[in-house]
Amino acid sequence: MNRIHTTLLVAALAALFGSTAEAQYTYSDAYDQPTESPEYFAFELRVGGYSPDVGSGAFDTVFGDDIGPMLGLELDVIPLRIPYVGLLGGGVRFNWARYTADGCVNLECTPPTDGSSVDQELKFRIFPLQALLVLRVDVLARELNIPLVFAGKLGLDMIFSSIENGSTTEAEGRSFGFHWGAQVALELDFINPRRARNLDDEWGINHSYLLFELFGSTADFGGSSLAWTGGLGLTF
Repeated sequence: MNRIHTTLLVAALAALFGSTAEAQYTYSDAYDQPTESPEYFAFELRVGGYSPDVGSGAFDTVFGDDIGPMLGLELDVIPLRIPYVGLLGGGVRFNWARYTADGCVNLECTPPTDGSSVDQELKFRIFPLQALLVLRVDVLARELNIPLVFAGKLGLDMIFSSIENGSTTEAEGRSFGFHWGAQVALELDFINPRRARNLDDEWGINHSYLLFELFGSTADFGGSSLAWTGGLGLTF
C-alpha cells in the first residue's frame, strides 16, 4: 500500500506542476502577443512657447521676450490605417495664451492723449483654433518595436485676440491663416508592457506618449512663423 500511495502522490504532484507551468506559460505568452484594440482617436495635452506676430514689431516692443506660455488641447479622429505607414484622419486644437505689460494703453505703447500717467496693466490674449489633417506615421513602433511615432499636420488657423487696458477692452479681432506642424513622439509602453496592455484591455487606451512639436501659422495677426510645444498624448 505504501508503494501505491507513493506512486499516486508523485503522479499528482507531476500533474499539478505541469498544469501550473502550462498556465504560467499561457499567461505570459498572452502578453507577448502584439494584438491590441483598434486605434481611432488621439488626445493631446500640451504647453509651449509662442510669440505672436502682431505687425511692425509691436509685440517685441511692448512684451519683449514673453513667450506665454501657450496651453493647448488637441483631439484627433484617425479612422484610416495605411498599411506599413500609419493612421490618417483629422483633428481640432484649442489654444490659449496671455501676455501682460505695464504702462501701455495699446500695442503701440503710445501715451494717453491727455498727458496722464499710466499705471494699469495691458493684457493681450489670443485663442488660436486649428482644423487639421493629421498623418501619424507609426510603422517603426508597430512593425519594428522602435517606440517612435512621427506626425505631420496641415490645416487652417483661426485666431481670436483681445486687448484689455485694465478692466477695459480696447480691441477684439480675428485672423485666418495656414497652419503646419511636425511632431515626434516617444511611446511609453516599453517602460511597463504589461501595464500598457492592461490599460488597453480595461480602458481602451492603446498607447501613451511624450510629444514634441514644431509648428507655424501664416495668420497676419496672432500667427507665428515658428513655435514649439511639448506634452503628453494618448491614443484610444
